[in-house]
Amino acid sequence: MMLSKVMRFALIQLLMALALAGCGGANQPAATATDIPPTLTPFPTFAFVEPTKPPVFDATSGETPAGEADAEQALELDPKLVDRGRGRFEALACGDCHGDNGEGIDGDKSLLDFASSEDDFITFMRSGGDLGTSHQFSTDRLSNSGSRNLYQYLVSIARRG
Repeated sequence: MMLSKVMRFALIQLLMALALAGCGGANQPAATATDIPPTLTPFPTFAFVEPTKPPVFDATSGETPAGEADAEQALELDPKLVDRGRGRFEALACGDCHGDNGEGIDGDKSLLDFASSEDDFITFMRSGGDLGTSHQFSTDRLSNSGSRNLYQYLVSIARRG
């Protein structure tokens, strides 16, 4: 008995479909309810971190929060790092709001009473704190060493002021 070309083609298609269906998972264990499906997200995701609050200054009393004043006073300033920090201050255009010497614009936003620990300052500059994106700098604009230099510069301003 001779099969027509159409019937042979259909028979080959059917055999291929059966072969592929039979090969599709014979050696794989059955999925359980605890299996976690793979993510479809093509990029990494990160957990939300609550922004840090900016340091609170009492301009009327001239007092800094406890502990922060001790850390700031214990810091030994390096003139080279202070100079580099001034460069970061200028590059980030901090003087547009805080004045060229940190005195603030019209007495507002003064950095002369700056008091914060270095770690809190760097965290604040990464997150923006309550001030939002106007004070949020990623490491491509403000590196960790640049943050430390800027901190040294701000402490030097506060000590002069």
